[in-house]
Amino acid sequence: MAKPRPREQTYEFTDKPSYREWLIETVRAALPDGLELAASNYARSTASSYWLIKGYDDHDQVFWLTLRIATHRLWLQNAHQIEVLWEEPGTFGDLFNAVSNSLHPVAVQNAKFTLSSKDIAVLNLLIALEHHKLIWFIRMVPDIAKAHKDKLFDLKSDFLDCQLLLGDRNNANNLLLPVDVPAFQHQLATYFGENLLFSQFTKHSLLKLLPTNQWIQPMLDEQGNDGEWENEIRNAYGDDFVELCQRELKHQAKVYRKSVGH
Repeated sequence: MAKPRPREQTYEFTDKPSYREWLIETVRAALPDGLELAASNYARSTASSYWLIKGYDDHDQVFWLTLRIATHRLWLQNAHQIEVLWEEPGTFGDLFNAVSNSLHPVAVQNAKFTLSSKDIAVLNLLIALEHHKLIWFIRMVPDIAKAHKDKLFDLKSDFLDCQLLLGDRNNANNLLLPVDVPAFQHQLATYFGENLLFSQFTKHSLLKLLPTNQWIQPMLDEQGNDGEWENEIRNAYGDDFVELCQRELKHQAKVYRKSVGH
C-alpha cells in the first residue's frame, strides 16, 4: 500500500507578486530550446503550481505538455505530466536545475500530447456546458473522497470505476444526471491527468471536474478552433449522448433565464 500524502505545509508567500514573478522567470529560463511557456496556474496558499508548455515538432505541428512543481507527489496515479519536486520553495537556483534536468528529450517525448479534432470538440463541449453552469462530476468511493488527496487515486482504474454524472456547477441538488458512456469518461480521465480539468471535492463523495479555461482557451486559439462540437461528438460517442447534452443545455438555459427574471 502506498504511503499517504503528507499534509501540505502552508506557504503564505506563494501568492505574493514578487514570488510569482521569480517563479515564472525561473521556469521560463529553465525551458529547453524549442519549448515556451503558454500558461500557468497555482494552488491557493501552497507551493504547488502547474505549467502549460508549448512546442512544435519537425513538421511544425504544435504539441503541449504539463509541468507540475510541488513539495509532494501528485495524488493522481498515471497522470500524463512531468513532475518536479521542490522541497524548499523560494530556492530558485534549485528549481532551475530541477526543471532543466526534468525536461530532457526523452521525458518531453513521453509527456507531450497533441489535440485531435475529437479533442477539440470535447473541449468545446466542456466549455459550452460550463457556460450553462453544467459540469461533470464523479462519485468516488467514500474513503477516498474523505481522504481529500491523502490516498492515491488511479486514473486508469479508480476513475473509470466511479459513477459519472452531469450536474449543476452551483448546486448539485438542481441536477445530478448519471451518464454511462465509458469512452467519454476515459477521455475525461486523460484531461484530468493533463490538468485540462481541475477538481473540487464536494459532499456525498462527489468530485467536481472543472475545465481549466485559462489553459484550454489559448490551446484552442492556437489550433484554429471554430467552436463546433456536435458532429465530432456524435461520431465519437453516439446520437444519444449528443441529444442528452443538447437537452440539458436547453433545460439549463431555461432554468437560469427564469431565475434572472425573478
